[in-house]
Amino acid sequence: MLTDCCLLRTDNTAAPAAVFPSARGQSGADWRRVDYLAQGNDRQRAAHALLTEHGLWAALQATCQDLALVSTLAIGLDRPGSDLDIICQHPDPASLAMGLAAQGWHGQGNGIWLLERHLTGQDGQRWPLELYVTPGPIESLHGWRHLGLMAALLEHFGIDFYRAVLHLRLTQGLKGEAAICQLLALPGDPYLALLTLEGSDLGLLHWPQR
Repeated sequence: MLTDCCLLRTDNTAAPAAVFPSARGQSGADWRRVDYLAQGNDRQRAAHALLTEHGLWAALQATCQDLALVSTLAIGLDRPGSDLDIICQHPDPASLAMGLAAQGWHGQGNGIWLLERHLTGQDGQRWPLELYVTPGPIESLHGWRHLGLMAALLEHFGIDFYRAVLHLRLTQGLKGEAAICQLLALPGDPYLALLTLEGSDLGLLHWPQR
């Protein structure tokens, strides 16, 4: 039984599992795990099967120093066709990219490498995957930091906020960061604006529909 997963346990998000209690503090959410996806909604369960049955997650764990899934799928905010975003720490991203090229990954980089490929699950669903490879700590990357903040905001504002964010994602095609910044009236580049909330008191934020 999963004991460290909580939040919006509804048929809509079903990643109730996705928002770990530690996310309430905006840091420490353990995106290194994928087992909670097996308890989630249809897309989360399908993604879990894809990552584990192909052996991809285990292979990356064996190769990389650190690994995390930072896709919006982790918190139930993905759309059909959304990427599975994975970040990993490796001392030599270029050499890892060269090794993965034989497995169908392709990409380029300078410091941080972006590698891409598609995989088809046993259910016939085709998934785009993006692998971000960095020699530095994965917690320093925006993907990790953004996901932790989005998780904390979903935890703080609750199910109505989740539904509002997802509505913007599905109807306007917004990225999760952009949808949240629009709802909270955070100005500027949403990728940077969201990071301004790190370390802040979420109780001071205003969401009109709350």
